[in-house]
Amino acid sequence: MISLHIVYLSKKVLFPHCTITVKLKRSRFLYTLKPGDKVIVYPVKKITDFILMRGVATLAEIVKSELSSNKYTFTFKGIKRVKIDKRHGIFKCSFTEIHEQAIVTNEIAEQLRKKSQELIFLINVDESDKLIHLLNFISDAVQLSDFIANYFILDYDKRVMLLNNCDVASRIDVILALLNDLVNNVKQ
Repeated sequence: MISLHIVYLSKKVLFPHCTITVKLKRSRFLYTLKPGDKVIVYPVKKITDFILMRGVATLAEIVKSELSSNKYTFTFKGIKRVKIDKRHGIFKCSFTEIHEQAIVTNEIAEQLRKKSQELIFLINVDESDKLIHLLNFISDAVQLSDFIANYFILDYDKRVMLLNNCDVASRIDVILALLNDLVNNVKQ
C-alpha cells in the first residue's frame, strides 16, 4: 500500500495534466517536501470537505518549491485522478489510481476544441494564440477535457464537480454545456 502526503488547497482545484502555483502557510510537514516528490492534492472549501474527504483528489508532482516570509510557494503538476482510500493522520493517505479512458468520438472531441476556440476568439486575451496552439496540439480527449476545465471554468464548485466526474464522455458533455453558456454570456 502506497501512502503519500496530502496537500489541501483552499478553494483551488488542480486538474490532471495541468499545473498550479500556490502559497501555503509554513508548516513542519511542508518543510520535508521538495521538487520531484509526489503528493496528493485535495481541494477544500469548508471544514466538511476536510473531514469527510468524499471526492476525487489529484496525484501530483512538485515541480518547484521555495520558502519566503513564512510562506511556501509550490508549483504542482497534476498527473492523474485518485480516490483516497484511507487517511493516516491528517497529512498522509493511501489511495487508488483512477484509470480513465476516453470512449468519445473524434467529432465530439473536435466539437469541444471548436467551442473552446470560439470562446478564445470572443474574449481575445493576450495569450489567445498560445491557447489555440495548445488546444490543437492536445489529441487525447481525457487531457483535452482537463485542460479546458482548468483554463475556462472558473467557478470553484463547477471545477470540483468536473474533477469528481471520472466518466470522460459525461465530463465532456458538461464542459460543452458550460462553454455554450459562457459563449452566450460573452456575446450578450
